[in-house]
Amino acid sequence: MIRFGILGAARIAGAFALEKPANAELSAVASRDLEKARRFADEYRIPRVHGSYEALIEDPEIEAIYIPLPHHLHHEYTLKCARAGKHVLCEKPAALTVKEAESMAAICGKNKVLFMEAFMYRFLPVHQRVKLLVDEGAIGRLRHIDFHFCIQVREMLQGTFRWDRKLGGGAVYDLGIYGIDLCRWMAGSGWETASALVYRENPKSIDAFSQVMLKTGGVIGSVTSSFITQAYYYTLSGEGGSIHVPGGTTGKPVPNLLSLKNKPDQQPVEEKFEPVNAYRKEAEYFAECIEKKRKPFLDLENCAANMRIVEEIFAKETKLEL
Repeated sequence: MIRFGILGAARIAGAFALEKPANAELSAVASRDLEKARRFADEYRIPRVHGSYEALIEDPEIEAIYIPLPHHLHHEYTLKCARAGKHVLCEKPAALTVKEAESMAAICGKNKVLFMEAFMYRFLPVHQRVKLLVDEGAIGRLRHIDFHFCIQVREMLQGTFRWDRKLGGGAVYDLGIYGIDLCRWMAGSGWETASALVYRENPKSIDAFSQVMLKTGGVIGSVTSSFITQAYYYTLSGEGGSIHVPGGTTGKPVPNLLSLKNKPDQQPVEEKFEPVNAYRKEAEYFAECIEKKRKPFLDLENCAANMRIVEEIFAKETKLEL
């Protein structure tokens, strides 16, 4: 059993701790607020608490650390964990730049620890089924990916790191990154940014809305992410049909459905999937990688490839008036 520590008691850490992995123990949690750590530990039945991040990192009983901290802290604490000999499962986006991803890879490699970026959606059966259908040619040659992850949370995010550009906030880092990763998963490498329309309330503020066009080898990707509108779904269109996932990558119950349509006058064929806790599945997969000393597929190379596209988006962005 791999012994995990949780570095922080944020809401997403609760989702991670909700169901215990079959091959791992959630052994300790840390918060800079010791009482908050204790409340978290009591709620999720975690045996030990630490009143600082450093104390958890130095805990000799801990083999792997899950990092659900604000985006701008992922790089710093991945390096600290790696230097302490801890394997790292880090929330997305694991890095904010290609340079950060590359330095994380170097330090993890030097200290012989494994790293995995926590794209939990990859462990939901509905998305795995979509990938299989595409690879099997169920919709013919893939030509277009239309992705939307938009949540109207403007008021909710005021004063949080997600609404602070200096702290890695913004819709692209928080939501659009799923669409970028999905495009690369479904259609492979070689993606580049064709255009990027970005709305900011002022020049120094976060990207509250973006509509990005990507392209690679005959495939077009449209990735829309937003904190000021409401929509979450994606559609893959090929020369012989389309696949629609009405819940996108939200992780809510609705993503447990996909519909496949091959002709305009055909009724869609629906497939439904039993609910799965993707956070538990990703923890089990990472624990298995540690046990077998196998590199996870969501490694820092994958992270750097996503960040190259993000950097292109911001380099090519065109101001959008709303």
